[in-house]
Amino acid sequence: MIAPEPRRRFHPVASICLLALVASARPGLASTLTFTAVRASYQPGAAASATITDTITDTVRWDLIKIVQGTVLAGGKDVGQDVVSHATITMSGSGSAQPGKNDATGGGTFVFKRRGDRKHDDGRGDDREREHGGSNRSREIRGIYVVTEFMKWQPAGGSLKIADGIGHASDATSGILTLKVRLFPAAGGHMDGVLTVNSRLPDSTFDIDEGITLAVDGFHFVQDEGRALFHVPK
Repeated sequence: MIAPEPRRRFHPVASICLLALVASARPGLASTLTFTAVRASYQPGAAASATITDTITDTVRWDLIKIVQGTVLAGGKDVGQDVVSHATITMSGSGSAQPGKNDATGGGTFVFKRRGDRKHDDGRGDDREREHGGSNRSREIRGIYVVTEFMKWQPAGGSLKIADGIGHASDATSGILTLKVRLFPAAGGHMDGVLTVNSRLPDSTFDIDEGITLAVDGFHFVQDEGRALFHVPK
């Protein structure tokens, strides 16, 4: 599993210029965990990707999904893990995008978890933490997120082989959708980040590691568990 790079390449058509993301966060989150800011840059690459169609005007619906009794349903939960800190983020969500109009909407919930590791200098650990299960107890932040901007759509085709409880199976497709999002922890404040929704179906035109990735506040969460699906009306 490869962590996403903080710098990605985006290939616009003709007169579309450099797209830059500088997302900042405010302090004021829950007690033991402070989020600062995330910055990511996007610039044109040397060669255009054949998988990106900038003239698409169709609406692309996206869902983080679950499969129940052989049927695809909305309302699934996808997990991303930061390989450096081993922190995880669990996300639910759905929305839509109109690549031809550079527009996107949607949102969902998130749960951030990170194992605590605080100890005194003498190695004895914190007495209060031992009372609550030791210094490795999990720290958790819950909240919601909303989509703030469309970035990129890479359709990959494919076919859905099981029942579709979201839309028409003939409209189901795989691909990668990149979005700017804003996370709002329940304790207050917000963080800006970049979310990718990744769906893989049989017969897709290129290989995709299914699930979500999220770059936010110096964390780079990559696919760990979960699935996603797109629908594009034909």
